[in-house]
Amino acid sequence: MNSEPTEGRIQLSFAGRIATLTIDRQNAQNALTLDMWRSIPELIAQAEAHPDVVAIVIRGAGDRAFAAGADISDLRASLGEPRAGREYLNAIGSAERTVGDCRRVTIARISGYCIGGGLEIAMACDLRFATTSSTLATPPTSLGVAYSLSSTRRLIELVGVSAARDLLFTARRIDGATACRLGLVDSALPAVELDEAIEDYCRQLASQSQYAIRLSKLVIAQALNRPVETAALEQLRVDSFSGTDLQEGVDAFAGRRAPTFRSRWLE
Repeated sequence: MNSEPTEGRIQLSFAGRIATLTIDRQNAQNALTLDMWRSIPELIAQAEAHPDVVAIVIRGAGDRAFAAGADISDLRASLGEPRAGREYLNAIGSAERTVGDCRRVTIARISGYCIGGGLEIAMACDLRFATTSSTLATPPTSLGVAYSLSSTRRLIELVGVSAARDLLFTARRIDGATACRLGLVDSALPAVELDEAIEDYCRQLASQSQYAIRLSKLVIAQALNRPVETAALEQLRVDSFSGTDLQEGVDAFAGRRAPTFRSRWLE
């Protein structure tokens, strides 16, 4: 995450049969504002509507970060405001769901920081290509909140239950090479090889039946029998925005200090 309030945007571009969504907020390590989260579904729809596109690559502007999570100022604005908290979670959930349900193959190009909400976007993609020196983490517990059911399920699918518990419970950061060993990313490469590897993979996609690729995506989703988040679980996540832990987590992050959580156990 990043506490800088600078504006940002997500840009859509096309090159040959590849559409690229670029998360562009470099002054804040591409941390996503609420408006940026809200723009993702429409941009994915525009890319899907392009008849020649075989893949959508999601990347961060520059090489310092894919996305360093959600913007901390949006979390501050949601503290103690259940409606704002729900809208915030809904915006992230809609973006993540749109990427996950995309009819085209989605590829996360990860260079630099891929943290929190940024990792949620990356995990929603079909594939993840990263540099060996990238930094990935699932930090919600360091802030006093939790990932959604869908993001947690994706993490478990990628790395297994034990590794998912470790990453979620500790919020520890790992590099791209470690992420590849765990299965969190599909390929970890030197930075100079990253773009060529993605372009080569997209060329392979272009030679296949696009109908069959789409059908395969649907069959895989059905085979995984992915559950839907219950209303009760969603409410618990909304309630966290009115708790003391999130306030402490946000204050600690902004103050660059370790948090001291004092809330009771979840009953």
